[in-house]
Amino acid sequence: MKRLLCFIALMGLSQPLFASPWVASYDNDEMRGTARKFLQNESSNDVQFEFPYNGGSKMVITLRSKKIELKSGQKPEDLKVTEALLSITKGQFICHSFNDCQVAVKFDDGKIQKYSMTEAGDGSSDVIFFDQSSSFIKNVQSHKNLIIEAEFYQAGARQFKFDLDGMNVSQKN
Repeated sequence: MKRLLCFIALMGLSQPLFASPWVASYDNDEMRGTARKFLQNESSNDVQFEFPYNGGSKMVITLRSKKIELKSGQKPEDLKVTEALLSITKGQFICHSFNDCQVAVKFDDGKIQKYSMTEAGDGSSDVIFFDQSSSFIKNVQSHKNLIIEAEFYQAGARQFKFDLDGMNVSQKN
């Protein structure tokens, strides 16, 4: 019985008390001395699209810093995120330079806001970029929940939910 209680106590200590939906990663180019910081958050729900994207798709918010040359003593963890983009695990956004590309966004219980988006420069249809990243990032940092509605190829508008808690102080900048 003591061993079982000890095992249960150890398991409790090894698990984080609060698991953040945000995942931080870094792209370090040692040869050039540059780095970029990424914060990603995957939607809590998935959406079902038709073939060939069936099986459940999630949206991912990515916040990233500019790729910069690190100064002496500067760490990639300290970089400030300045750009925001959305990606879909399976599917295609409808976003073209010749039409008004927007997503609808609702933070907590606030009003629905529209954010203008830009398609990826390389023509990828599974990624779109916020035109006003700073406004979006500021809202992400000051709210707890988010719903994003975007238009998808042959699927119309779909909604994705995000838990925004857990951006710790070192990630808020």
